[in-house]
Amino acid sequence: MENYKNKLEEQLQQLNSLIKRSNKNIAKYKDLGQGSIHVSRCRGNSQYYYIDKTLGIRKYMGADKEKEIKKYIQRDYEFVLNKKLKELHKRLQKFISLYDIKEIFDVYDSLIDGRKEYVTPLIEPNEMFIEKWLEQHPGQQNSFPEEGIYQTNRGEMVRSKSEKIIADALAKYNVPYQYEPLLELGYNTIYPDFVILNVRTHKTIYWEHLGIVSDIEYATKNFKKIQDYEKNGYIQGRDLITTMESSDAPIDVRLVEEKIKEFLL
Repeated sequence: MENYKNKLEEQLQQLNSLIKRSNKNIAKYKDLGQGSIHVSRCRGNSQYYYIDKTLGIRKYMGADKEKEIKKYIQRDYEFVLNKKLKELHKRLQKFISLYDIKEIFDVYDSLIDGRKEYVTPLIEPNEMFIEKWLEQHPGQQNSFPEEGIYQTNRGEMVRSKSEKIIADALAKYNVPYQYEPLLELGYNTIYPDFVILNVRTHKTIYWEHLGIVSDIEYATKNFKKIQDYEKNGYIQGRDLITTMESSDAPIDVRLVEEKIKEFLL
């Protein structure tokens, strides 16, 4: 179950920013009169009157007063919007202070082991979900004869230095993954470089590294593979992550970490 607290706090910051902008807008009208504009309809047209109840003024505003009309109406809009923004900010701030989705998981986590073994949680704790996911997505399924020559920090043997970089970056951010799982893609069986779990959303994502894109034959083959992914519903950025390199442009470690942060955390 996804924890929305970070998103709620982002929303709170957005409201903060809007309130500051709204306050600045309101300040522009500090020298404007205290009256307001009344709008009425006559024969399908709008008519505008300046009204100041304190001074007992009601004055028709013709087309020549359009700029003045706009100022009053915009100011009134800013006042109403500013009040609403502050109300929402206050309510959201209070809600965030009370919101902790972890409390749901704590009900199960707080049980002693003797009770846990007899309880089926309504919502699986992440550790339990990850364990099942790893079992359902076994790695090292590629029977290709080439042996891995690079050892990852987690202990697997992978076939390229770039794959080690990706695997170690995933491990660095505690992203569950398996190396070279089996995937039925349409009528073909393929072995993606990595299958990955987004723990926050419980979504399974595949990662393909295209290691020799400067080789025309290799690039053509792998671009077709990416097309096959998308034809079978695996869309880049949603279900599929790709990285690439050539002899002149090695894998960008910074970009690998940015993709992990964007799509997997």
